[in-house]
Amino acid sequence: MEPLVVASNLLNERPQLDEWFDFVKEIADGGILIVDGGSTDGTLEFFLHKKDKNGRLVSLTVNNIIQEEGYGPARNHLRQLASERFPEAHWLLYLDADERIDPEDFHILRHLKDSLIDAYDVIALPRLDWLDKERTRLAKDWKVNPDWQARMTRLSSPLKYIRRLHEQLSNFSGIYTDMTNPKINHFHRGVSQEKRDFVGRLCSKLHREDEYGNTYPKHHKEDYYYEQYKEKGL
Repeated sequence: MEPLVVASNLLNERPQLDEWFDFVKEIADGGILIVDGGSTDGTLEFFLHKKDKNGRLVSLTVNNIIQEEGYGPARNHLRQLASERFPEAHWLLYLDADERIDPEDFHILRHLKDSLIDAYDVIALPRLDWLDKERTRLAKDWKVNPDWQARMTRLSSPLKYIRRLHEQLSNFSGIYTDMTNPKINHFHRGVSQEKRDFVGRLCSKLHREDEYGNTYPKHHKEDYYYEQYKEKGL
């Protein structure tokens, strides 16, 4: 068995956490790691006495690294903490609070983490962008455009994430992609408008601060959100 740590950067996600934690504790046989960005809605308190299915307490840290440094550095920070706090773990998978993996994919996930050959440092999962919580409509056909997410990485690998926004991997061996890989169901369109506006302001800020910002285009609403950011901050 190759233990898997599930990790997440969270900020004011309390309404989604009961459902999120229920499935995470079923797949995280190596531990659960939470980095809270300064929540005020009870997100941090939710995890204070929570344990994984092996009886280990959820590992908690308070750090607003995404707001200050961006998504790439935040992913590297999760990998560092996972190695330090769960030294027996082999893999790290990071998932946001608005993302779900269905139980029918759990066995595929376990098979991959325990059996994948060493030629691959990364397992990419296709992400399905749902327009509604009931899963009646997708933003795009995932079989045509799977929106591969390089979320599952070997902790022994020297790989690094770069870019503050739309993070990319460097210094890795291979990425395993297969349409049978577990799918990430993404429900970000169902969160509040306030939360979506916050993310918009944050992403517009990070793009302008990113030394690699010229390597990806602006979002069509980026200027709108950057004006919001200049007016009210995050």
